[in-house]
Amino acid sequence: SPVYTKIRDDNPTRYVTGSKVENSILADGCLIEGTVENCVLFRGVKIAKGAHVKNSILFNNVVVDANSTVNCVIAEKFVHIQESRTLSGHETRPYFLPKNTIV
Repeated sequence: SPVYTKIRDDNPTRYVTGSKVENSILADGCLIEGTVENCVLFRGVKIAKGAHVKNSILFNNVVVDANSTVNCVIAEKFVHIQESRTLSGHETRPYFLPKNTIV
């Protein structure tokens, strides 16, 4: 029988000059201008210049603005972490942000 699915073709992840990514999995459509370490990023995530994301899972269309630090965070869809914010959880108890949250 046929398999029905949505086609979500998008551009490949864009790595801007000066960005740094280590040991992470990134889906298509991401824009990386800052630093990403040990993370899983879903479609359409934007990491601004000067932002540092570490040990986190960011779902679809999450935006991390400039000079923000995110460590051990799980962010649902459409979360916006504004400029110069610091969010940190612990490896055994990550900080969770529900859908459509603005921090």
